[in-house]
Amino acid sequence: MFQEPQFDANGDITPEQRLPPAIIGSVFIPVCLFWFGWSSKENVHWIVPIIASALFPMGAVLLFNALLLYQGDTYPKYVGSVLAGNDLVRGVFGASFPLFATAMFRRLHIDWGCSLLGFLSLLFVPIPILFWRYGKTLRLASKNARHDI
Repeated sequence: MFQEPQFDANGDITPEQRLPPAIIGSVFIPVCLFWFGWSSKENVHWIVPIIASALFPMGAVLLFNALLLYQGDTYPKYVGSVLAGNDLVRGVFGASFPLFATAMFRRLHIDWGCSLLGFLSLLFVPIPILFWRYGKTLRLASKNARHDI
């Protein structure tokens, strides 16, 4: 109901209109990390960190789906390469994280380890907002991006 009125007569939508769910999702992730990290203690009921952890997949789905749609809409001629590049970067981060995660959580414990990740994720919260605000300008500056909408 929210998305449908934004399509034009040709069935096109500006790529930036895909980003509001990403903005919401980008906020869920740091909230989840801080809440989970600081509620994972013996004196806190076990359900509290479980509830906190439920925000992470909701944030991830909102963020990743919106960004993947945005990338596909922005670079329709090169969609395979764009999405493959996205998967490559995520795969490198996903493969490298286990190399340091155990040591990080042993030294920082759950509370500060999750807080470190929460602070890092806070740095990335403005990115979907900036793309939503300045995305059209960036698209028009790129020779490979879609310019017709």
